[in-house]
Amino acid sequence: MQKIEITKQEYNENARPELTARVENMDAYSTVIIAFPNRWTTMPMAVFTFLGSCDFSGKKICPLITYGGSGFSSSLNDIRRLCPGAEITEGLAINGDSVGTCDKDIKKWLRQNGLL
Repeated sequence: MQKIEITKQEYNENARPELTARVENMDAYSTVIIAFPNRWTTMPMAVFTFLGSCDFSGKKICPLITYGGSGFSSSLNDIRRLCPGAEITEGLAINGDSVGTCDKDIKKWLRQNGLL
């Protein structure tokens, strides 16, 4: 099966794939960058698993995505729904065709979020 078909199937089944690793000591982090490709209008289902497995209350979440045509779609709303106690910053959406030339955009976004 191709990745888009797998993504669509997982999305339709509301799958929560098992993660192969966990963040040890999530309490040590006040800011978390969540980076993912936007697929099928939202995050890959493994990101849903990750966000649902940790308490992000009081943390700042900075979404960074790549996309092929739909920008953030519903992914920001999904992050807000899964992490109600977190501050969700303005994210950065990078078109997949621009990933090789987006260094300045990423640095600007990191500065805006106090991370550089």
